[in-house]
Amino acid sequence: MPELVNLFLTALVSPLVVGLVLWFVGSNGEKNRVKAEAIRDLMTYRGDLASPDFRRSLNKVSIIFHDDEEIRKEVRHLYQVINTPSNTSEQTKRAIVGLIYILCQKNRFNGLTEYDIDQAFPENKQAPDESTDTPATPVIVAPVAPVPPLVSHSL
Repeated sequence: MPELVNLFLTALVSPLVVGLVLWFVGSNGEKNRVKAEAIRDLMTYRGDLASPDFRRSLNKVSIIFHDDEEIRKEVRHLYQVINTPSNTSEQTKRAIVGLIYILCQKNRFNGLTEYDIDQAFPENKQAPDESTDTPATPVIVAPVAPVPPLVSHSL
């Protein structure tokens, strides 16, 4: 009889343990993917502070990392820097790079330095760089040949 109970418990508990382990690994993998995506978005859209994409990525960081006090502190600091008119674009850039650096360190993107982050090119650079007074490079669109009018042939 004890062998039957042992066999029953083994058959019942083993799949349960495997299921819990797979669930745990899957949920951690999903959390890490979402965190990496938030960091990537902030890094991508940091070039245009006025864009909805930048604001959305900053909001995403605030929500995803809401339980990390150091990251929340950096987000608040960035918010203050952005909303203080006397700050220069260089101060804003430093605050963004600092936030991205802390996000990377907290999420095991070790080996990435603030210099690496600073030298990476943001995708959206729409506003002129205030430090050099040079306008952003305009997007050149090739002219499109006019479409000839449709001619109907009646029979």
